[in-house]
Amino acid sequence: MPAAPAGYFSKQSWLTIFFLAALTVVVFSPAFRYEFVNYDDNQYVSENANVLHGLSGTGVWYAATTYDMGTWAPVTWISYQLDSSLLGAHASSYHLSNILLHVIAGFVLFLALQLLFESLWSSAMITGIFLLHPLRTESVAWVSERKDVLCTLFWVLGILAYWFYAKKPSVGRWSLVFLCVAAGLMSKMMMVTFPFVLLLLDVWPLKRTPLKFSFPNGGPGEYPAANWRPLLAEKIPFFLGSIISVYLSSHALNVSNTLAPVGENISGRIFHVLDNYVFYIDKIFWPANLSVLYPDHKVSVLGAVFCGGLLLALTLLALWQSTRRPWLAFGWFWFLGALVPVIGFVKFGRFDVADRYTYIPSIGLTLAVVMTLEDFFRRNMKARWLGGFALLAGCAVALSASLPRWQNSFTLFDAALRVGPHEMSYNNRGLAFDGRGDYQQAVSDFNLAIGLDPDSAETYNNRGATYLHTGDQQNAIADFSHAIQLRPDYAMAFNNRGSARIDSGEFDLAIKDCTQALSLNPRLALAWNNRANAYSRINRLDKAIDDYGQAIKLDPANSIYYNNRAAAHFMSGHYDEAKSDIAMCRQLNGQPNPDLVRDLEAATMPK
Repeated sequence: MPAAPAGYFSKQSWLTIFFLAALTVVVFSPAFRYEFVNYDDNQYVSENANVLHGLSGTGVWYAATTYDMGTWAPVTWISYQLDSSLLGAHASSYHLSNILLHVIAGFVLFLALQLLFESLWSSAMITGIFLLHPLRTESVAWVSERKDVLCTLFWVLGILAYWFYAKKPSVGRWSLVFLCVAAGLMSKMMMVTFPFVLLLLDVWPLKRTPLKFSFPNGGPGEYPAANWRPLLAEKIPFFLGSIISVYLSSHALNVSNTLAPVGENISGRIFHVLDNYVFYIDKIFWPANLSVLYPDHKVSVLGAVFCGGLLLALTLLALWQSTRRPWLAFGWFWFLGALVPVIGFVKFGRFDVADRYTYIPSIGLTLAVVMTLEDFFRRNMKARWLGGFALLAGCAVALSASLPRWQNSFTLFDAALRVGPHEMSYNNRGLAFDGRGDYQQAVSDFNLAIGLDPDSAETYNNRGATYLHTGDQQNAIADFSHAIQLRPDYAMAFNNRGSARIDSGEFDLAIKDCTQALSLNPRLALAWNNRANAYSRINRLDKAIDDYGQAIKLDPANSIYYNNRAAAHFMSGHYDEAKSDIAMCRQLNGQPNPDLVRDLEAATMPK
């Protein structure tokens, strides 16, 4: 491949990367004003007390031990806590960090590419497409996908560190690579394929193996006498880390009930794997009709055969050209391998494909295409740069057009439903309508979601909550009961049914439901609060005060719990404790019950 001007990093190199970084910040800048969406953001950040309270010893312990959201990702959780501490618990804080981390990842990728290939044009184009491709909107504009951005940052840092290690191996340099791998694995499981990419780097461009290559513009160069044994041995700790990460992530997915049985419908999964690969290739080259939730579809035998044939043909082409154009095989196998954890062999949740899954794999495919174009136009630099600028401008325009769907939950799921129906899109839009007080439209969306997936316990639970908001306890209890029938370990459904039974005056049954919820999830602050409400209604005030205390311990920023405990303290004659709780309620910008405040003042007024 053509070399860069003298030195790895010329003035043009620095100007190029700073231009790309600035352009990326400008294009993504509208996201600073975007809200949280009700798809995972509430559980990761906006309603997660362990994140909103910022970085602390308790928060770090939570990050290291939690399996919330079906993932083990302590670095990701700690990054959210840092945002809360340093920037404040506002949506803009987390959006800002996502964008900055994305830009930093692009900056490091550019440095690594320059060192590996010494080509300014290829480095600029691969980095620019990575930063500005419309598929990036999901990973960057979605607060919940911080794990994606962090994992990729450590991925490219690992490649940079590995280049230094390969040039002059030492324990210290190897340790830097290991730290990057470990941090990436603690951000997202996608990092598990990284050791295989290091082996690809050993073959080319680092040429640490006896394999030889020839180039159209030069000789084969010198190749070290090497064998595979030491190359594999130095990566054993990386593979062990990947195995541990797979185990922890699988356990987390099982705990959250989001992992489908591995042996389920093998032939159907293979068909979907082949189709998914072609889906991602299509979206990378033509990113139209993007959606956070693509509609389900069946893959026919003929369709699977076509996709399999296309993938086989591209693989054979890459292997055929591997000695003359090794970047084709390098980029193609990067793309194929990096997608393995999410391609469909194991199904997570209720979707088969997602734009965010292209974040790391697309770098490989982009590299293969860009370096082939540079080879083809190697004698026409002007055409390369003009074409490159046009392509990046097109990416920036397409990204700007796709970004606004992430403004809030309504824009996100309206856009998804324009692409095609999905039960989760209707369910989450229903939640947004419920939050706005439009209960009739919320029930309508939940009905549509249930029509698409009658076995969704979550949707029945959400529709029950909407019925509860309208005062329809009978339908609410029926929906919560159906959700529990579908998922007997659904703690929130037990909690919600307990809340509905409080409204119906069935206090003993309510206590039983909340107790069951707490046995399933002892950290569910709402269940402690609801059980305390039931105890208060039957005048078991000591138990109520204890339960309110547990709710406050789990969520000390919730002013409602302080208000409720103040009422229990007042009814118990603990006037000083009631005053203290009311003061805390106000300190948290809550509104204490005015009747309670009046009665407390009257009771403590000097006689």
